[in-house]
Amino acid sequence: MKRLLITLLIATLFILTLVFIISCEQEQGNDGNDKKEVKKIVVDYQNMTYVGTSLKNFSSFFDEQELADPKNGDLKAVSTSIGSYDVDCDGDIDADDKASYLEVTVDLKAVHEVECIYVYYHTAGGKLLAETGTPFKYETSIALSSSLEGWNRIDIGSETRYVNIQYENKIAPSEILIYGVQTGESETVNTEPTERKTMSYFLGMNANLEATRSGSKINCAPYIRDYINWLWFYEPAFENGKPTTFNGLFSQHYTSIYRYLNNDKGFDIVPCFMFGNEIVKEGADKNSVEAYAMYGELLYQVALRFGNNPSNTRDLALCGGMPRINLDCISWIEAGNEPNGEGNNGFTPYQIAALTSVAYDGHCNTVTALSGSGVGVKNADPNIKLAMAGLAGVGTRYIQAMTFWMEHNRADGKVATEAFNVHTYCRKTEQYNGYTISYGVAPEIGGITDEAKELTAWRDKYYPEIEVWMTEFGWDTNESWETENACHSYGEFSARELQAMWLVRAYFMFAGIGVDRCAMYMCQDIGDEATSVGKYGTSGVVATNGDYKDSYYYIYTIQNTMGDMYFAEIIDSGNENVWIYRFENGQGKSCYALWCPTMDSVTVDNYVLSIDGANATLTEFANGEMNGISSNLTVTNSSVTVDVSERPVLIFSEN
Repeated sequence: MKRLLITLLIATLFILTLVFIISCEQEQGNDGNDKKEVKKIVVDYQNMTYVGTSLKNFSSFFDEQELADPKNGDLKAVSTSIGSYDVDCDGDIDADDKASYLEVTVDLKAVHEVECIYVYYHTAGGKLLAETGTPFKYETSIALSSSLEGWNRIDIGSETRYVNIQYENKIAPSEILIYGVQTGESETVNTEPTERKTMSYFLGMNANLEATRSGSKINCAPYIRDYINWLWFYEPAFENGKPTTFNGLFSQHYTSIYRYLNNDKGFDIVPCFMFGNEIVKEGADKNSVEAYAMYGELLYQVALRFGNNPSNTRDLALCGGMPRINLDCISWIEAGNEPNGEGNNGFTPYQIAALTSVAYDGHCNTVTALSGSGVGVKNADPNIKLAMAGLAGVGTRYIQAMTFWMEHNRADGKVATEAFNVHTYCRKTEQYNGYTISYGVAPEIGGITDEAKELTAWRDKYYPEIEVWMTEFGWDTNESWETENACHSYGEFSARELQAMWLVRAYFMFAGIGVDRCAMYMCQDIGDEATSVGKYGTSGVVATNGDYKDSYYYIYTIQNTMGDMYFAEIIDSGNENVWIYRFENGQGKSCYALWCPTMDSVTVDNYVLSIDGANATLTEFANGEMNGISSNLTVTNSSVTVDVSERPVLIFSEN
């Protein structure tokens, strides 16, 4: 009997163990970690969606993800009620707007078995289409016509990483929930540090070389972003998308400027070819790559003439009688300036992705030009790099949508740009005596790097080989309250000195978050400093009368003293009123940039700074001094003592 009881006990334990193992396996997914039960997949709008066919913000579709759980009986209503969008941005919502279909793509970041989608409507009658499978070639498409107010269910039942949702603008959904279970591996991200660039590569400014006509006013920064209207180079006017000549481009004027500034003076000139809606080939769909054949043709011609590809001996049929090629004047081209404005002249992310792909290499050589010219920078000179158009604002989501389009529409799956490119300005808006006024503020006060930091962090994870450029920022020196980006003098600081101080501080801050290139706006004022109100008319480093402002010398000092250095680290000063950024050259020399991140005359006297060298030199920024004013410091116990103010100072140390 005793032996029988022991045998039964062992058998019972075996069965219980087996049941436990089977239960665990049923609860685990393929990788042994994810439970098999269907769950609500909480969508992080910022990091898990792409909006490429619109400039609108659809975050309201995913802002109440935790509020309800309709699949499991919690039918709580959501609060957000969404109306129709003004799709064409003409100021009103008409029948054309309501008839439009808009879309948002959800990236689940791993393959999931998606069971269903719940959509909340405040009004019955909304129409929605859910697609799954391969982006832009979706294999599954399921439509919904909402029959009731509240939660409506769409059964999906497919394995997918992407869920594309199109909806009728007439009645937009208020919230979208996705239910499923992860079946694939989560995406991997880069964890290696991104290479930092030297200040000589990083430091730049904007210019219009056609107007400036000389390098004498731009010596202070080695990288120059040159504004050019693409239409200047089609003379006479083209018909049916076929240019007859590129006389403007191949004029002796442009040739001499570029050869002088790049080859003789050592500047890195990056032509930025601006465009508007006229860039679209007549009769073409703005969403198609064929629409941008003319632009790709122009950039091919630019690269052919000003690049350096000895193996390319193709004759220039459109060169205006000057068939010179391979002048070796440029290493970068920028494909546009602020194309993301709203209205009929604005371009969506997918449209600019198509344009950029054509500008890069003719969209994998699938686009041809009516003139017989080649198309795309890389087809003329593969060594020339292409930067995407500089966006108005820090458009991280815009860029994310562009990369999504390229990876799924190009035959090689390549992101066809070598630099992500954005703009930002730093101002504050307030109500005063019934008026709305805007004015410039210090970069730290205005959080000038807050949004750009998100962009560089995203780049570091997914595209570490692609640079991030900040190609417009700055402040005006006209102090009128009608000048919304103005520096207003206070304490001992004039408007000119504030502009200089804030530019230097912003340069250091952008370097600190991993921006690779940084161009202030701009070289020369376009209006009289005393009378030109409005924004950006007096944001130059040189006044219209030829006077060099303080900012000219401050930027020159960075170039002349820190050119071979790159950002190393931010040092905790132990004092909230002292910021410290350390730069180094990799050969034992460091530069510590110190300043007070305020705009109310704060000073910190006798600050003790620990340094890593036996010798130290203080360099102070000063008007009229291209190298600053330098003096030796006494090093005691590996430390130096220095007064810190809102005007940055540089401390150089080496063994």
